[in-house]
Amino acid sequence: MLSRPAMLLAGLLLAVATVTVAQRRGQEAAGRRRAHRVQHGQCSYTFVLPEPEPCPLDPEAFGGSNSLQRDSPAVGMNLGDWPAQRVRQLEKVLENNTQWLQKVLNQTSRMEIQLLETSLSTNKLEKQLLLQGRELHRLQGRNNALETRVQALETHQQAELASLRGEKERLRRLLGRQSGALAGLERSLRAASSNSSLLQRQQRQLLESVQRLVRVVAQGPASEKAAEVVFQDCAEIQRSGANASGVYTIHVANMTEPRKVFCDMEANGGGWTLIQRRENGSVNFQRNWRDYKQGFGDVAGEHWLGNEVVHQLTSRAAYSLRVELQDWEGNEAFAQYERFQLGSEGQLYRLSLSGYSGSAGRQSSLVLQGTNFSTRDADNDNCLCKCAQMLSGGWWFDACGLSNLNGIYYPARQHVRKLNGIRWHYFQGPSYSLRATRMMLRPVDI
Repeated sequence: MLSRPAMLLAGLLLAVATVTVAQRRGQEAAGRRRAHRVQHGQCSYTFVLPEPEPCPLDPEAFGGSNSLQRDSPAVGMNLGDWPAQRVRQLEKVLENNTQWLQKVLNQTSRMEIQLLETSLSTNKLEKQLLLQGRELHRLQGRNNALETRVQALETHQQAELASLRGEKERLRRLLGRQSGALAGLERSLRAASSNSSLLQRQQRQLLESVQRLVRVVAQGPASEKAAEVVFQDCAEIQRSGANASGVYTIHVANMTEPRKVFCDMEANGGGWTLIQRRENGSVNFQRNWRDYKQGFGDVAGEHWLGNEVVHQLTSRAAYSLRVELQDWEGNEAFAQYERFQLGSEGQLYRLSLSGYSGSAGRQSSLVLQGTNFSTRDADNDNCLCKCAQMLSGGWWFDACGLSNLNGIYYPARQHVRKLNGIRWHYFQGPSYSLRATRMMLRPVDI
């Protein structure tokens, strides 16, 4: 079936053909032609129309068939004008048909443009769909690769988790064994400590028996007076022949009661009288002025001999001081002073030192001259703050100073960053709390 534009075009061509047949009759009489041109877009259509001759006045023509009568001119019309009028009518019809065809062609062109645009849009959509399909395919491939990688990572993590669990179980068993071993060592240590305490008590008893036996009998057989041998310090006990470290009894000048002291007969030639010892935190060193004056603790263990005893000893002769230090890593160091003297209570037990040497730092962590002793209830330092309350213990603080061997005793793994612990600045720094300390004195002439 023909489309509407094709049918219209066919009708137009038929009309043109009809006009052409009518004009062909006039081509024999006249050589003049008329042309009609139609322009559509880039295409043009030219229609050539002949100029017909006037029909002869043939009476028979007017008396012919009905068809001739229908085509005959109107009454009163010039017979010579009839063909021209007919051609004009045909031209007018042709022009109308041409205009109508022009409109059809314009509409057809618009439809073609719309179809072309639709086709272009369709192609563009197809390209976009193709690109999206390719992108989707690429993303699917990437997703598959990621899934594979995630599965591999999960497998690896599960393997590592299983390995860590096994390692944790192994460490737990090892910790259990080590805990058992430590418990056994602690039991052994307690037993050894008990034996050591027993031996020390036996040694003290033996020493006291020897001291009771050692007497100087007065001259004359009738005299029953006996003078007991009196020792002023451990150096005198060592000169009497004793060479074992332990607890002894001394008689300090200007003091009515004898004092128990611990004598070290081994360190640096022996003859040392201990005035301070820290080793396990068993004795509280957060004491007042009176306690530090009289002394406290167990001379066989942790103790402070007493500021008054030390003052009386260092006032009658020239003494030297030795300080021994030990950290939590097993390192040991000492600080020794050739001259050591402690003032009286009225002088606030002022410290006087000179002649520093030793391995406990490039210089002394004790202020050598003019430092008073301070406790929590007797603030005699050179600081606006109260060093004994802030840093704890009783000590020669000066302006809170570089040392404090009577600070709080901190156990292992709790001894760092402790400003109020057992400090000796030039040995392990200002905030390291030491494991053990000893302070002892002896006459310079030994």
